[in-house]
Amino acid sequence: MHAFRLLAPLFLLPLLLPAAPVKLTLGEAQKIALEQNPTLAQVQATVETAMANWEGARSAYLPTLDLQAGLTRRRDAATRPQRDYDNNTLYEAGLSASYLVFDGFARRYRLLAAQLGQDMALADCEDARRLLEEQVSYAFYQVLQAQNTMEIRQQDAAFNRQLKEDAQKKHEFGTAKLSEVLNFEYQVQTAEADTIVARNSWKRAWVALGALLSVQEEQIWESMELVPPAEEEPGEVCPSIGQVVSYALAHRPDLQNARRQVESAALAVKEAKAQWYPQVVAFGNYGFSRSHSARFNSHYDRIVNFGLTATWNLFDGLNTQAAIHQAEAQLLASEKGLAAREDSLKSEVRTAYVSLQAAMEVLKKENSLLEVATRIRDLVREEYLGGTATITRLNEAQTNLTNTSLARSNAWIAVLTAQEQLYSVTAGYRLP
Repeated sequence: MHAFRLLAPLFLLPLLLPAAPVKLTLGEAQKIALEQNPTLAQVQATVETAMANWEGARSAYLPTLDLQAGLTRRRDAATRPQRDYDNNTLYEAGLSASYLVFDGFARRYRLLAAQLGQDMALADCEDARRLLEEQVSYAFYQVLQAQNTMEIRQQDAAFNRQLKEDAQKKHEFGTAKLSEVLNFEYQVQTAEADTIVARNSWKRAWVALGALLSVQEEQIWESMELVPPAEEEPGEVCPSIGQVVSYALAHRPDLQNARRQVESAALAVKEAKAQWYPQVVAFGNYGFSRSHSARFNSHYDRIVNFGLTATWNLFDGLNTQAAIHQAEAQLLASEKGLAAREDSLKSEVRTAYVSLQAAMEVLKKENSLLEVATRIRDLVREEYLGGTATITRLNEAQTNLTNTSLARSNAWIAVLTAQEQLYSVTAGYRLP
């Protein structure tokens, strides 16, 4: 019994300990955002609207079928004798069908335009996914950048704290001045203040990332932990910029939609010109009509007719011509918009390409500088402990190392961000 009392807390320990934070890679964070972000769900709903429009356009190829029934009370004054009205009741019932045989191919153009609309809605959805992934990657790296800054500031504080403890011991033995102790105390407090600022930036970056993931926890940084990508020595941007631009021109969803808008505008012109052609409709009716009684006789009361009707409008007040001019103007605007979009996209890709190239070069230089700054700081520390370097020189070397570490961290995040930016503006291009 006593043994159970001793062991019981051990069994309950997993229930009492806080849950380990969920570790997220960039890909996993983007997947969560794509599944939970309400803005993307709103864009996806437009696909349903486009599909319904396409179904409506396709229905023009089906016949219409109407069931009719009627009761009419008539008072005919033409046959009244001695001012009496000839009252009668007409009963009718029947089935009518009609089918549009030809309308100048207008319904064909409407169906093609509806299909383009459906494709555009799907492309809009893909473009929204692309932009959301880009936003998540930026927020993800902002968290990592603030996290690195916080860690570097903490390392700076720990380094100066150790020097302060050593100086305090020397001061107690009379081999160090009080000013040295206070100097390192000042450095520790400065680093701790910088750590607080970095932690605040880190938390704010977490809040921004949580909003994109639709995770609204009060302390999201306690329940999640980001897994940074492996750090590798940056290589060269091998492909030519023309190759990257060509890939983007072929894969960007918004540019594909700009091309579809031109196609849709061209179809609108053809649909407007279809009004110049006659409309041919096939019809058929089967029903009954009888006065005074709804008991129809299949031989005497039956009405059957069928045939073709053709309607050709000769003049509509120039309404068709105005519609054609409007559609042609929209086509011209769409063509100019496509050209402008292509130029803008080329500029976006070139900017992203050059930015990545520059970021890689800066990271190489910062890696080299960090090695030099670390070696200098370590040498100056040894010289200070040996009495051949001043405390001012040690402060300077440590400050240089801290600043170089921050610059190197920022350069690494800049490379990661530039890679994701190039991936986003090209809609999927990854450097080999």
